[in-house]
Amino acid sequence: MKKVFAFLATVLVSLSVGAQQDLTLSQQFFSRVNKNPGGIGNIADFDAFLLGRYQWANMKDSPKSGVLNLQTYRDQIHSGFAFTMSYDNIGVAKQMYNPKVAYAYELNLRENMLLSLGLSAGVQYGYFDPTKYTLEDETERDVDHDFPDTKQTKCSPDFDFGAEFVMPRLLVGASVTHLTQSESTTLKMGRHFYVYGRYLFTLSPAWDVAPALTWMNKKEVNVVELNATAFYKRLFWGGITYHPDVVKGFGTNPVAISAGLEYQNFRLGYTFDYNFGKVSDYSGTAHELMLSYSIRNKNTAPTYDKFE
Repeated sequence: MKKVFAFLATVLVSLSVGAQQDLTLSQQFFSRVNKNPGGIGNIADFDAFLLGRYQWANMKDSPKSGVLNLQTYRDQIHSGFAFTMSYDNIGVAKQMYNPKVAYAYELNLRENMLLSLGLSAGVQYGYFDPTKYTLEDETERDVDHDFPDTKQTKCSPDFDFGAEFVMPRLLVGASVTHLTQSESTTLKMGRHFYVYGRYLFTLSPAWDVAPALTWMNKKEVNVVELNATAFYKRLFWGGITYHPDVVKGFGTNPVAISAGLEYQNFRLGYTFDYNFGKVSDYSGTAHELMLSYSIRNKNTAPTYDKFE
């Protein structure tokens, strides 16, 4: 489990892109199912992953997000199966839910080389309730004709596709989320493209370090993130992630600092985000808590352990 953990825990964090887009989650490298269904077949355990994020903590009615991922892998049929559920509460009046089931098939290209292809399917459900807003000037409802008077809801089919290429110390992944949704709206997240990679370096018998790079594209928005995570005896970890302006000229420049530990089959992690730049006094900080538990499948060897 620890070998698998160290190998997995290096993909990027915090795929931040703003409202009406995929969740900003700084510890997604531990369980990537909701970003890339191709990442299911990385461990043979039954793995439960729960993460909650409290963003802009200094502001009233600030966004709150969460992810639940359940996944397992069956070596006999070279297949991984997963369920993922994400939740995004953007302010007081808007909420979005995104439940999906996912499947991945693993191809052994060579003895030390794997390719995992995955597909997920589900729905996006969102609602916006303007009655929960209290406007300082009620005449704004008449001036802004786009402001709805009643609760708006929408349920749309949702599909993702992704792949991961794996070697003993190298991991490269790519995915497309929300395949059928070319445009973003108030109640739909548009199509996202992700590409990421990382490499695991062993510095000593006790220390490993894993730098990672991720690129995300959504229409005209491009986000690049740099991450480095250090592991001590595969039990404790700490990392830092940085990405420059999400919106050019806005001056956010957030930095995320993560720390965590693993004890037997449990993992616990915490991430603190701080924004530097022009809006730091208004956006505040963000906190993220991760819990994970794995039940070992004795009949199946973890995928990455085959490389040892």
